[in-house]
Amino acid sequence: MKIELITIGDEILLGHTLDTNSNWIASRLSECGFHLRWISVVADNVSDMRHQLRRAWNRADVVLVTGGLGPTHDDITRPVIADFFKDELIARADLAEWIHDRFAQRGLKPPPGYELMSEFPSRAVPILNEHGCAPGIHYSLDDRELIAMPGVPTEMHGMLIETVLPLLESRREGHYRFTVLKTAGAGESFLSEKIGDPNALEPVHLAYLPSIDHGVTVRLSLSGSDLQEVDNTLKKAEESIRDRIGEFIYATGSTILEEVILNLLVEKKMRLALAESCTGGLVTSRIVSVPGSSEALERAFVTYSNKSKIEVLGIDEEILIDNGAVSSETAVAMAEGARQRADVDIAVSVTGIAGPTGGTDEKPVGLVYIAIADKRGTSVNRFRFGGGRDANRRRAAHTALVMLWQRLKDD
Repeated sequence: MKIELITIGDEILLGHTLDTNSNWIASRLSECGFHLRWISVVADNVSDMRHQLRRAWNRADVVLVTGGLGPTHDDITRPVIADFFKDELIARADLAEWIHDRFAQRGLKPPPGYELMSEFPSRAVPILNEHGCAPGIHYSLDDRELIAMPGVPTEMHGMLIETVLPLLESRREGHYRFTVLKTAGAGESFLSEKIGDPNALEPVHLAYLPSIDHGVTVRLSLSGSDLQEVDNTLKKAEESIRDRIGEFIYATGSTILEEVILNLLVEKKMRLALAESCTGGLVTSRIVSVPGSSEALERAFVTYSNKSKIEVLGIDEEILIDNGAVSSETAVAMAEGARQRADVDIAVSVTGIAGPTGGTDEKPVGLVYIAIADKRGTSVNRFRFGGGRDANRRRAAHTALVMLWQRLKDD
């Protein structure tokens, strides 16, 4: 099935808004076994929109459109789509009433121009927007589909999940299954070498999906007419992968590393403290993003300056004078100080040079030390990350979590 996505909006082409919708749609479709063949971004311009609609309609089985369905003068998706299909907009009293009721439910009066959203192509089917007001548009012609959704992410999300995915599923031939294996502590090339020739897994498709924040995801997928055969073949492929890289797999599906860490801490009845310098609370933020994190996280310290490291963590000033804030000695002192001050079972510290300034030949930008202190003692590792300030901080935060996971699972 050929699927094309058209995103409409000047704000994206001007760089004022990041096109997160395309990324989200592509991810959701991929999870369900549908893959976009084309993605395009078009300005709020009638001729450009017509051109892109014509090209998409001629080559795709399903055309998805986002943006331009609101009540303002630049929301021209409705009339352009109607004109493309040689249709006309008609005033729909039922849609006007529905939109009015949506505002009334929230104790609001409809804004000026809201009636424009009830002017609808006469031959299209409206998709009621349960997360907003602007109706979606659905044309089904010549065994092809066009669905236009609002550009507001929460509204588009609901419409895609509740309408688009069921429609795509009804057009699917055969069955599709996939397995996601989350890994940590190993790079893509290393995992590829360990797994070996992907052709040996055929007909299962193997994909590596690296991420700064979540490690490398190994994705196995397969389509076929016999569901039982698909499931059995995929299971054998997963077992083969686990035999090769099982020690690096921390979860399957949508489970994230932070959840695994917290579950291990709770299981072992351990309390955690964090001491962060260059990451500025990123490790803590990832931990507390998991509901129930208070069951294991006792305290977190962001000690950015030398003064705070001395006053808050109790680090000996001589350590900083002799070795500097970015050193293995300081990282060790931070972890041990956090563990002592918070009176916990285990503590993690991060100190480094995120950049873009502050580096030297001896201590370049991207240099990071991460230490872990528990009842067995304190260990510290040195890392040299590459990239800008944001990437260095994110890599350091993720690496700290990986080290914590490895320490807990090996305990």
